[in-house]
Amino acid sequence: MLRLIFRHLSGSRRGTVEVYPTSRYPNLTIGRDPGSDVRFHAEQDPLVSRHHAIIEWKPKEGGLTRFVLIDLLSSNGTLLNGQVLPAEGSELNTGDRIQFGRGGPDVLIDIDELPDALEPSSPSARPRVAQTQEIPAVTLLHARGSKTKD
Repeated sequence: MLRLIFRHLSGSRRGTVEVYPTSRYPNLTIGRDPGSDVRFHAEQDPLVSRHHAIIEWKPKEGGLTRFVLIDLLSSNGTLLNGQVLPAEGSELNTGDRIQFGRGGPDVLIDIDELPDALEPSSPSARPRVAQTQEIPAVTLLHARGSKTKD
């Protein structure tokens, strides 16, 4: 299962990690609007527009998936790795940093493939609903096997 991982580096969601399995979404909408998939706080993140950006994915050669970040004519623009996003959007890769308006919240993107063996074998084992997992970044890093001193 292919998934997008958002590590919130600043803004009201700082320190949290969200996981979005691509099989559960046709695309990811980003903004302050309550209907957005990646939702920012309406008052604490004023540089983020209600409908700020969208991430679309499409298959490309070799069975791979191409992720494209597109700004939705937001008031303050979208930056990808410090550069203003062009009108046609730009391809996303693991390690890219997205900022929603200069000085606005920024996130680090990971594109990850979860082995199919970790998916439930039966559709009734877990309902497939459009939800995300939000956990503190420390929890995720610890779960990945990072070493800590006792």
